[in-house]
Amino acid sequence: MLKPTSTYKMSKPTKTGLALSKFKNKEQRDQWKRAMIDAELCSKIVVKAPQRDKNAPRGQSNYVTNDTGTASTQA
Repeated sequence: MLKPTSTYKMSKPTKTGLALSKFKNKEQRDQWKRAMIDAELCSKIVVKAPQRDKNAPRGQSNYVTNDTGTASTQA
């Protein structure tokens, strides 16, 4: 689980939702706030594409022609 650092700032829409929501008790408010913080932190994660093999052949088509001469995609 990610944790907010000292430089973390909650987004304005989340702050507004927190201020305008009607919670029955402080525990529910704190649970909702923690969930929103977790969601914001998870959305900031950048997923990098796997590195491509530099020796792999390039320019191969995904299309294969069948015996009728029409192109179809290869699954």
